[in-house]
Amino acid sequence: MKMLKNLLVAGVFLLLGVLLTAKFEFTDKVSAQDALKPGSNSNKGLLDIYDSGDGHSRFAVIAKEVMPAVVNIKTERSFEYNFTSPFDRFFESDPFFDNFFGTPRQQQQPKTRKQIQKGEGSGFIYTTDGYIMTNNHVVEKADKITVRLNSGEELEAKIIGTDPETDLAVIKIEKIFEEKNIARLGDSEDLWVGDWVVAIGSPYSLEKTVTVGVVSAKDRAGIGLQNGPVFQDFIQTDAAINPGNSGGPLLNIKGEVVGINAAVNAVAQGIGFAIPVNMAKKISENLRTDGKVKRAYLGIMPKAIDQVEKQVLGLKEDQEGVLVATVEKGTPAEESGIKADDVIIEMDGKKIKNLEQFRFDLAAYTPGKKIDFKVIRQGKEKNITVKLGDRSSLADSDQKDEKSVKESEDLLGLKVQNLTDEYKKKFNISIDNGVIVTDIDDKSVLFGKLQVGDVIDKVIVSGEHFEIAKVDDLKKAVSKLKGKKDNYIVKFIRNGAKDYVLVKP
Repeated sequence: MKMLKNLLVAGVFLLLGVLLTAKFEFTDKVSAQDALKPGSNSNKGLLDIYDSGDGHSRFAVIAKEVMPAVVNIKTERSFEYNFTSPFDRFFESDPFFDNFFGTPRQQQQPKTRKQIQKGEGSGFIYTTDGYIMTNNHVVEKADKITVRLNSGEELEAKIIGTDPETDLAVIKIEKIFEEKNIARLGDSEDLWVGDWVVAIGSPYSLEKTVTVGVVSAKDRAGIGLQNGPVFQDFIQTDAAINPGNSGGPLLNIKGEVVGINAAVNAVAQGIGFAIPVNMAKKISENLRTDGKVKRAYLGIMPKAIDQVEKQVLGLKEDQEGVLVATVEKGTPAEESGIKADDVIIEMDGKKIKNLEQFRFDLAAYTPGKKIDFKVIRQGKEKNITVKLGDRSSLADSDQKDEKSVKESEDLLGLKVQNLTDEYKKKFNISIDNGVIVTDIDDKSVLFGKLQVGDVIDKVIVSGEHFEIAKVDDLKKAVSKLKGKKDNYIVKFIRNGAKDYVLVKP
């Protein structure tokens, strides 16, 4: 009886199990191998890494597709330097040799030697007519640029335009390419932190090197890079980027360019930086059209504000801004009434978040555009309208000054610059007019008499006094010395004290 009862209970549970199995639909088991097969519903996300089942990763496919567009760039730059043999210095200082040869030996003048400096980097072709994007620091001041294609063919390239402030450059080779052999430009705004990225370039002359990593961070700015760009909005990645990678593409999982590899933290591992391609698109278009980038400027020295300074400057807890540390003379800021110690909290109706954002947004405006600024001055809000200037005109002015410097250099052996706010701050100079000495040739008659940081404010030649306010004034003064051996006086200011030197050619 007891056995029958147990059999009945077991039968009930068995029937119940059959009914439950029929009622609910259970998912079939899926193996890892089946999940990777094309068309499988379980391989969503995995196809980002694995290709169509032929055994090669998605990274390998990207490398194969993009490699024809990646180029190696070699540069040459010549420069001259002064050289004096140590044997000449040894012999000329010993009277024994004067007696031995019977006549005093003449002091040996330094010899000029020419040297070729070579450099290397990467780039990528992004148009069918041979335009190549790279870094400014790869091709800057290059006398010769040689581009080696993926096929091994070498072609000479010319610079179309450079933009040191973003470290971007466009060069061109005379060759037509098929659409499939140029790089496709993606959208860097679509990148997420953690997305896969691929870097291709020529690190340490190792061409066609592929490295893989992820996006470690976005919107990186304020990176302390030697001779780094003014405008920074880097993509940070742990994909290996080394010297020689500069200018090469950073690619997303689709094989599209999302960044231009630009820099690496030399004291750390796995910290590289790339310029977002969205920025590069705009810059490259300007460089192709005008050869330079036009940016607006205000004429101030902005400074970031910390929490303690916010309280002192009278900002509310929810307010952000940038402090106007200095206002440069003759600039749109000065002309419109912006003053030192103002705090800019809004620009064109947009709130200021931080210093980097302020610089970027300001530079993006068209020169000549009128912009409304909201500032806090002594605790009170004030609206100021400013007609923005052209930042590129500053670079043009510097180039003109450079030309004047070279002409003066041939006569006095000096390198000088017009006195700017930057130099005044660096050397603690309080005057407004004069030219500052930035370097002295060791063959110059003023070597050992003047020093770097001296400000020349007057030259006296044959009784004629030349007031020196800028480089052109110095050029006029030294032109009087051509073909003459007259003595002359150079008056200068050093450490706030006036002094002069009598020069006897």
